This record gives sequence, structure tokens and C-alpha cells, in this order.
Amino acid sequence: MQTKAIILVAFATLGQARFGQEGSVQSIIQGLGNFGAPGAAGTLAGQTPGVLLAGASACAKLELADEIVATLGNDPEVIAGAAALVAAEKNFNPFAQDIPTICSNANLPATPELRGIVPQVDPAVDGADVQNANSAQSLATPFDDGGLSVADLSRAQGFENFGDQA
Repeated sequence: MQTKAIILVAFATLGQARFGQEGSVQSIIQGLGNFGAPGAAGTLAGQTPGVLLAGASACAKLELADEIVATLGNDPEVIAGAAALVAAEKNFNPFAQDIPTICSNANLPATPELRGIVPQVDPAVDGADVQNANSAQSLATPFDDGGLSVADLSRAQGFENFGDQA
């Protein structure tokens, strides 16, 4: 019985190490309460965990980032919050798939200030060091996306170990 408890605690700890990261982006968006209608930032923040979970579409977080800017405005602080969502790592279930998914819809994000940002990926994924360095760089200075999807832009920057999701 003690062995089962130890294994359960180990899995819970491991799960918290990679999962639950959604809260950091949620806090950023929640902090934008001075923008938009009262309560709008909180409502948008409440949607961020769902778009970063394994079962969500890879494009859903880009759609939400566009909605954040459309709802709260294009103040640099709002753009930074929405950009953090675009760059955020989306979970994936390593028991169901062995690579993450990245949005292949070239129309997303629609907000010009959010284009050229590539997402972080789980550090255990082959090539993650390249993608995560590119993600950090793109947050500081977005890449010229030339109309490419985030997936195609990631490939153009040297990361190919993912699946496309429209």
C-alpha cells in the first residue's frame, strides 16, 4: 500500500512539473484589469487554461490571443499579455502522442503585433532547445513571418518535431 502511495505522489509531482503552467499566463491576463470593460480581463484570463490543455486545438490559443487584443485594446501591456499566450507552451499527452502540435492556420494570429511569435514546447521533445530559444527571441523581437503559419514559421526557424493542427 505504501508503494502505491509513493508512486501516486511521484506521478502528482511529475504532473505538476509540466502541467499547471497555464496559471502563469492566466495571471498575466488577469492583471490586465485596467483595460477594457470591467471584468473583461478576468473572463479572458479564465479561458487561458483551457486553450493550453492537451485536448485543445493548437489554434485556439491564437484565437484567444486575438480576442484579448480585440476586447482589451492594443496598449503595449495588453499586446505583451497576448504575446505571452501565443508563446506559451501547450500541453500534450505523452501517453497519447510523442510530439506537440502547432497551429498551421496562416491567418492566425490575426493581430499584426502577435505575428512572428513561436510557441515554447516541452523541454523533453527532441529539438525543444531550438524552439524554446526561438520562442524567447520571438517574444523580444518577432520573426518576419512572411504570411506563414506559426507551424511553418517554426519549421523555417529550424524546429520540425511537431504535428500541424489547423
